[in-house]
Amino acid sequence: MISRPSKQRSPKIIYVTPSHQFPLGMTMSLARRTALIDFARTCDAYIFEDDHNSEFRYTGPPLPCLQGLDNAGRVIYAGTMSKILYPSLRLGYLLAPEQLVEPMIKIRAVMDQHSPAIDQATLARFLTEGFFLSHIKRMRKLYSDRREFFIKQFNNLLSKYFILEIPEAGLHFVAWLRRKVDLPVITRVCAEIGIRPSPLSSCFIKPELNPALTFGFAAWSRAQIREGLAKFASSLNAKLH
Repeated sequence: MISRPSKQRSPKIIYVTPSHQFPLGMTMSLARRTALIDFARTCDAYIFEDDHNSEFRYTGPPLPCLQGLDNAGRVIYAGTMSKILYPSLRLGYLLAPEQLVEPMIKIRAVMDQHSPAIDQATLARFLTEGFFLSHIKRMRKLYSDRREFFIKQFNNLLSKYFILEIPEAGLHFVAWLRRKVDLPVITRVCAEIGIRPSPLSSCFIKPELNPALTFGFAAWSRAQIREGLAKFASSLNAKLH
């Protein structure tokens, strides 16, 4: 059950990323999904479901999206081609409750009318001729291989400095520092050797969690992953021991 304090105002819209939360990487359970829909119905609120990474799930059974569970017209489902194909394509899509379709069309017309027609037509053909599904299968296999390789290399080389958290889905990991006092040295080493993991603190207004770094793995080959992590580990070993 999801509840709110009695004096708190009811939300009008609830933004969630149930397939893969960024930056911590959690996946919302089926029980939490159904509870959230019930909560939105009770509050007369909408849920904006940003489903940006659902195609890349590696462990556990597939989970239905909130929009697929919704029978009360509470969920606005958003998807993007930026992660599946490439970011510069700049194409996404919405599945909205019927009562919101016309208002959304009007808002989009005021913003920029529509996305480039040639890009949309090309993508439509890519979808209808079956290339999209085969592309997803190929990329899921590729990313799964890189993911497993990254986990193995990272834990072999860097487990003395980090605890690698392994999510069920997504294209990045969170690595928690074992010792907070190492953060300045680790930050300096990253700058010196030219790797750029994002500090977890950059995602929070008031960082209160233990220090951690986020590492992407999808864009790098096995050789690049091995070389980068080995260089990182070698530099840390020299500085911290």
